[in-house]
Formats: sequence, structure tokens, C-alpha cells
Amino acid sequence: MSRISLSQFRLSASVLAITGALTACGESAGILPATVENAVDTATIYALTGTPIGTRSGFDIILGLPTRPEIGDNIDFAFDFDSAGTAILYPALLVGASSIAGFLRSTETFDEIERAPLEDYVADSVLTVTEGATFFARSRVTNLLCGAFFGSIPRYGKFEVLAIDPTERTITLKFMINLNCGYRDLTPGLPAS
Repeated sequence: MSRISLSQFRLSASVLAITGALTACGESAGILPATVENAVDTATIYALTGTPIGTRSGFDIILGLPTRPEIGDNIDFAFDFDSAGTAILYPALLVGASSIAGFLRSTETFDEIERAPLEDYVADSVLTVTEGATFFARSRVTNLLCGAFFGSIPRYGKFEVLAIDPTERTITLKFMINLNCGYRDLTPGLPAS
């Protein structure tokens, strides 16, 4: 019986891992099958200015949670009021983070939206919002779940502004984010694509 070298073992393990991953891929753009159901959630985010530094003024689309912009690059957008008191959302690029995260205003209601577009997201200017406004958001790229074999892929979500409170300096959003690798379906349940 012959011994296999460590490099031969590593090569064999790599080939098996890649083969397994490719076999597990879904038909939609070579991504893994969906395992996380889409669900509606809400979050309240505090303004970047006029609130204590420890408040959550940003949003992480990848995890579907409000976040603190000052503690790292885990932000896809941030909330604030401009000098006229208008509610605005900053894409990550404008607060010193990822350049791919962006917005796309929607003319459909939250419930009418079924799928996120692939292109035309604005990543270099603010989005002004009012109560009832709906928009799509694309995350920064992530290696979570699928990046090891398929490269960095953003996540997509739909959002509706439920409330804007200038006194408390908050915005409350209803959202649905597809947490599956590369999927853009934004209807409740396990996505098909």
C-alpha cells in the first residue's frame, strides 16, 4: 500500500469539496439551493447626527439588522436628516464603506414587489424618503455562505418607510431581505430564484 503525499491529499479534498458544491448548486446563476425562507421584519434606525454615538444609525442588509457605522464596514446604508429636516438614506460609499451597496426607488407598493432588479442601483448619492416610500436595496458583496466557491455576491431586499420621527430622530422600516446566496425573489416563503 502506497502513501499519498499531503499535497495529493489536499488536492483530492479540494476537488471533492468543489464537486460537492457544484452538485449542490441551484439552477439560478450557479448558486446554492435556497434554505432560508423570506419573511417580513421591521427595524428602527437612529439618525447619524443628533443621537448618541452608540445608537444604531446604519443597516446591514447581509444580516438584516441595524448596525453601528462607527464600528466597522458592516454597513450597507445609514440614516440621517438633512439641514431642511428631510429624511435621507446614505449608501455605504458615502459613509466610508463598500462601493457596491445602493438603492433603487420603487413605484410599486411593498406587497406588489416580487423580485429585486439586478441593475441600476445608485451607490453614490443619497435617497430622500418619506413615509410610505418603497425602495430596493443591494448589499455590499459578501463571502458569507457562498463566497468560498462562487465569489462575492450581494444580497437584495425591499423596504418600506413606516414612520419618520424627527423628535426622536428615527426611521422605522418594514423590510424583506432574501438571505439566500444570489437570490432576488422577494415574496414570502422559500424562494425559487
